[in-house]
Amino acid sequence: MKSVCRPISCALRGRAYSTKAATKQAESKSNIASQEPKVTRLPNGVVVATLENYSPISSLAVVYNAGSRYESSNELGLTHCLRMASTQSCQKSTAFGVAKNVQQIGANLTCTTNREQMIYAVQCLRNQFSTGFEYLSDVALGPVFKTWELDDAKARLQTDLDIYNQSLAAKLMDAVHRAAYRDTLGNPLYMSPNSIGSFKPQSLESFVNSRYVSSNAAVAGVGVDHDTLVTAVKKLAFRQGTADDGKAAKYYGGGELRVESPGQFVQAAVVTEGVRSGTPDVLAAYVLQQAIGGAPWVQYGLNASSRLNKAAVSVTNEPFAANCINLSYSDSGLFGFQVVATYYDIGKVLRAAVGAMKQSAKNGFTDGDVQRAKSQVKSLLVLEPETNMMSSLESIGVQAVKSGQALSGPQLAALVDKVTADQVNQLAKKVLNGKPTMAAVGNVCNTPYLDELLSTV
Repeated sequence: MKSVCRPISCALRGRAYSTKAATKQAESKSNIASQEPKVTRLPNGVVVATLENYSPISSLAVVYNAGSRYESSNELGLTHCLRMASTQSCQKSTAFGVAKNVQQIGANLTCTTNREQMIYAVQCLRNQFSTGFEYLSDVALGPVFKTWELDDAKARLQTDLDIYNQSLAAKLMDAVHRAAYRDTLGNPLYMSPNSIGSFKPQSLESFVNSRYVSSNAAVAGVGVDHDTLVTAVKKLAFRQGTADDGKAAKYYGGGELRVESPGQFVQAAVVTEGVRSGTPDVLAAYVLQQAIGGAPWVQYGLNASSRLNKAAVSVTNEPFAANCINLSYSDSGLFGFQVVATYYDIGKVLRAAVGAMKQSAKNGFTDGDVQRAKSQVKSLLVLEPETNMMSSLESIGVQAVKSGQALSGPQLAALVDKVTADQVNQLAKKVLNGKPTMAAVGNVCNTPYLDELLSTV
C-alpha cells in the first residue's frame, strides 16, 4: 500500500527521461544544477510557471482551481463528467481531430482532477511543442458539450465507476473525506451510478464559465523555455473574470463511515484535522509523517523505522500494511493513518495503530528520529524532478495556481533543514490529540466502531 499524502510537491515517485541528446544540450548550458522554477503573472491574471530541465520531452499543463470541492450539493460528480468530456469536441477541433493530431506527434494528452484542481496536461517531444500546446489549449480553454457526445460518454463513465469500485483505497479516501468535511473537501471525486447521464450541457457550461477564468488559472511547463511558453500563453483567449473562493471547508470530526464491500480485507483510516497548505507548519507535518511511518524505503523490506508497522507486527502474523496519512489543502488538512488487514484481524491492527499514535503524541521524537525523517522528506523532494516529469509538472502547476509562486525540490529541501525537533513534537501533540474521524471499507463485520476503538486503547 502506498503512503497516502499530499506532498508539498503533490506527487513523489515515477519514471525519469534521459537521453544522450538531452545531455549534450544540457552540457551546452551553464549552471544547469542551479535551474529553478520561473514564474510570470500575465496582465489577465494567468500565472505561467516553468522548470527548464533540458529534457527532450516537454510537459505542459493548464491548471484551474476547479476541483470537486466547488461542486454544489446538486452537482456532485460534475467534475468527474468534465474529466471524461475532455476527450470530446472543443471549439476549434472535433474529438476525432484532437485524437488524430495528438497521436500523429506521439504525444499524450490527459485530464486529471483532485479535490481542488482540474489539470489538463500534455507530454510531447520538445520539437513538437507548438502542436502539443495547440491541442492542449483547445481542450482546456474551449470545451464544447454536445448532447450526443455526452450520451456516448455514459459507457466510459460506467467503466470508470466499475474500476473505482474495485479500489478499496480510492473508496476509503472518499469516505474519510466525507466523514471529516461532509461537503466541500468531502465531495466525492466520482459521481454516483444514478448520476450517469444527468448532467446537461448547460450545467457543464455554467461550471466552466464560472471556474475556467484567467484569474483562476495557471499554465505550467517542465522541459520548456520560460519565455517561449509565456509568449504562447499570451496568445490564448482565456475567459475573463474572477472565480469566487467557494465555501470554506469545515472539519467536523467525530464522524464515521463504513462501506461494505466483499472480500477478505478491510481498509480503514483514522484521522484528525491536520495542517493546511501555505502555513509554517506544513513542512513539519511532512517530517512528522515520515517520523511516524510512511511507505517502505527498502522494497519488500520490513520498514523497521515505522512506528505503525512495529505496532501492527506485534499483534498479527497475517498480511497487513500501515501508513501515516498527511493531506494538506488550501484551508484545512487531514493527519492520521490508514491500515489494511484481514477482516478478522482488523480490530487488533487498528487498536495497535491508535496506540502507536497516542504514544507518539505523548513521548515525542528524538533528534535522531527527526533527522532521519528530514532526510527522507528531502530525498523525496529532490528526487521528484529527476524521476517523474508529470508529478513535477503537477507540483509546479498547483503551486502556481494556488499561490502564484513555485518552489523546486531543492528549494523546499533547504527549508526542511530548518525544521526542528521541537516543532515536530509540538505539532504531534496538536494534531494527534485532535478530534478523530474514521472510515472503513471492505468486509467490516469485525471492524470496531470509532467509540469502541478509542475506549479500548
